[in-house]
Amino acid sequence: MGMDILGRSDASDGFSRPDRDPSLVRLRRDAYVDAAAWEGADADERFLARVLAVDAARDEPVFALQAGLALEGLPFGVAPDVVATIGGMSTSGRRNGVAHAHIELDDADVSEPPGAPARLALPYLLADVARRLPQHVAVSALDAALAADRVEREAVLEALSRQGARGRRRAAWVIGFADGRSESPGESVSRVTMHRIGAPPPELQVKVRTVAAGDRWLDFEWTRPGRRPLAGEFDGAQKYGILAERSGRSGVDALVREKRREDGVRETHDMARWMWVDAIQPTRLRRILAGAGLPVGSRILPGW
Repeated sequence: MGMDILGRSDASDGFSRPDRDPSLVRLRRDAYVDAAAWEGADADERFLARVLAVDAARDEPVFALQAGLALEGLPFGVAPDVVATIGGMSTSGRRNGVAHAHIELDDADVSEPPGAPARLALPYLLADVARRLPQHVAVSALDAALAADRVEREAVLEALSRQGARGRRRAAWVIGFADGRSESPGESVSRVTMHRIGAPPPELQVKVRTVAAGDRWLDFEWTRPGRRPLAGEFDGAQKYGILAERSGRSGVDALVREKRREDGVRETHDMARWMWVDAIQPTRLRRILAGAGLPVGSRILPGW
């Protein structure tokens, strides 16, 4: 899982100091990774390495929040500055890049996969995330877990009932709003932003039959009285690279294929497209959807 974490004895030949070795990167005291692997890692991989470094340095930590999501392979938003742990009442609250929550846990609420760090059991983790993390992060994580059939909504609600009162109302909203038909964090964030701008709830993953491109699936669809339906598409920055990888084609071929797909959809639908910068800025997405003829609110609901 992730980059290999080297302790001081592993990183040193017995004569040199690993913190002076240019081939290593120090993550924390007595925890190092290969510099070349670190340089080639993305932000998510680097955060996971930091989590593994904490696991190597501390006595049986139980990971929570973004750290727990990272270990579960679920989206966790922007990597935080601290690694969250939970449980033990004698552990320091915040120290050396670790933020610890003093909460008594039942054994059933801790997951200890063989050979992997301990973390909150998935229903409890998601309920805790829904209480304590930003709205769009919580929805993205729960959407992904539901989409992969890794958790039941009722199990998350049951876990929430055994947690503290703080944030419980907003957590219940997240759990009810989550939808396993969302296929990416970008779609999940878009849905949260649609809610905040007062746009009508869309239908998700709607199949459309086209003459030019056969059957196609839409990220979002809205019906509009007296007008053609509106298709909404989230275009992530890596979308065409992912399409190319899936189909074994070049990026250019994937782009051409996607253009043909869009032409087919436009046989029966109008279309609105947006990217990450629009999905995370309500004023931008409101402008796009209002311009496409959707009713939107006059004010933006606060997020959390």
